[in-house]
Amino acid sequence: MNCSRIASQFAICGFWILAGCGVATHSPSPSSAVTGDVLERTTEKGPVKLVIRITPPEPRLSDLVEMEILATALPGVEIKAPAFGQAVGDFLVRDYSERKETQAAPQPGQPSVHRFRYQLEPTHAGRHLIRSLAIEFIDHRPNSEAHGQTSAVESEPLEVLVTSELGDKLPNLADLEPMLAPRPLESPTPWGWLSGAAACVVLAVIVFWRGRRRIISDVPLTRQTPEEIAHAALTALLSENLPARGMVKDFYLRLTGIVRHFIEGTTGLRAPEQTTEEFLYAMRSKDVFSPERSVRLKEFLEAADMVKYAGQQPDGAQIDQSIARAREFVDLRSDDSASLLVAGHAANPGGV
Repeated sequence: MNCSRIASQFAICGFWILAGCGVATHSPSPSSAVTGDVLERTTEKGPVKLVIRITPPEPRLSDLVEMEILATALPGVEIKAPAFGQAVGDFLVRDYSERKETQAAPQPGQPSVHRFRYQLEPTHAGRHLIRSLAIEFIDHRPNSEAHGQTSAVESEPLEVLVTSELGDKLPNLADLEPMLAPRPLESPTPWGWLSGAAACVVLAVIVFWRGRRRIISDVPLTRQTPEEIAHAALTALLSENLPARGMVKDFYLRLTGIVRHFIEGTTGLRAPEQTTEEFLYAMRSKDVFSPERSVRLKEFLEAADMVKYAGQQPDGAQIDQSIARAREFVDLRSDDSASLLVAGHAANPGGV
């Protein structure tokens, strides 16, 4: 009888001891602490350890809050980045970065650390709630019971107190100081009048100068006639003395160009853009030159083509003859040249 009573008492004591000690499980074990200027919360689940850090722990409304998420995983465990979008709880996300820490010479079995940093902005003064943060991971360890499965480790909700610079003091219109009594205006000093007069003089000078510039700009510019343009170009060409410098081909190119531009300005024929054959055909079809003048122009252009394209080397007399022929065509003081200008304007009223 005494033995059975003693055995029952031992059984009851053992039951209470087991109940007090508890049984180990695989559920996450959260812990929260405020260390210095950091609010930190730690959660573990299987091969992953999750640490949430908030800096500063009690921010002001004008502060930006730094939230750092550290996910430490055993080798063979893949960590996935969290997805929060534009907000984390009651905070707005202003910036985000992530980094995986690696060592130069990693040791076998050493865990990997993933850092996710968020820059958060509070929206109001008071308590801000950061709801449970979840980090997904995939266990690729060959001997793991959860091999190839996607799991998640979740933190407990965080509550951050955001203070205002005003604290508990709210603005009150009754605390405003009364208005000051009206003050008399100061009498103007002579320097003020002098400054105003000087400004008026400067303004008058600027207006006068701009008006004079406008009058000068409104004066119409005198446009040169085709004859004046041709004579000026011919004078400049002869002053360079290209034949004496061995540049005979360049000389004939510019000489015929002067004549062609003159004919275009007086007749409307696109002489500079046409070959000699095309120009001569257009000249005969519009009948803008007299027969004698057409023959002389044809001989002038064909002789110049022999120098420009066939490599012919003219002597001094031939060069002088070409210059005289060019002067003949650009000289409008002769009767035939005057009739040429009249015929050109009749054929092309819009030409220059």
